[in-house]
Amino acid sequence: MVAPIHCRKLLLKKKEKSMNIKFNQRNLKIAISAATALGIVAVSMPAYAGTGTSNMTVSSSIDTACSISTTNISFGAYDAVVANASAPLTALGGVSSTCTVGAGGNIKIGQGLNAVPDSSSDADPDRQMVHATDSTKFLKYEIFSDSDRLVEWENATGVPYTGTGGAEALVVYGSVNAGQTSAIAGSYSDTLIVTINY
Repeated sequence: MVAPIHCRKLLLKKKEKSMNIKFNQRNLKIAISAATALGIVAVSMPAYAGTGTSNMTVSSSIDTACSISTTNISFGAYDAVVANASAPLTALGGVSSTCTVGAGGNIKIGQGLNAVPDSSSDADPDRQMVHATDSTKFLKYEIFSDSDRLVEWENATGVPYTGTGGAEALVVYGSVNAGQTSAIAGSYSDTLIVTINY
């Protein structure tokens, strides 16, 4: 009876040993597989030994530009006999310009469509409005750049400006000459071309 038990114990130990060996072999295979996978990942990842640099230039340009708008001059009723017998009829208009910062030039106002042919010039305009139904009848007027109405706004030199990037408003001072008793009743008008140089 003793011998068979002893044999069984020996068989069990052999079996355990065999299982341990198989278990260790299995663990070893897993470890080898994991190490191989890590090795592949490590090989596929780049190894940086240094860096390189280069300069990239960024550029643009701004062209000079201006826009201009005007506010009409409306003189209203002219009375050559009483109110404007000795005093001119005055009114205001406007010129608004928006120009690129740093732009500069002049704003000029033309002679008008009905300027006196023999006496008017760009440097010294002789402006007049024409009657709505009688093209032989006129009403003389003047345009100034100052509130005292001493500096005529002409079409040769004009009025200087400097661009700020925002709207810049200039007042236009108008005056219908006093005592034009030869003018007939009715409405009169003229058109002025305003030019900005830049």
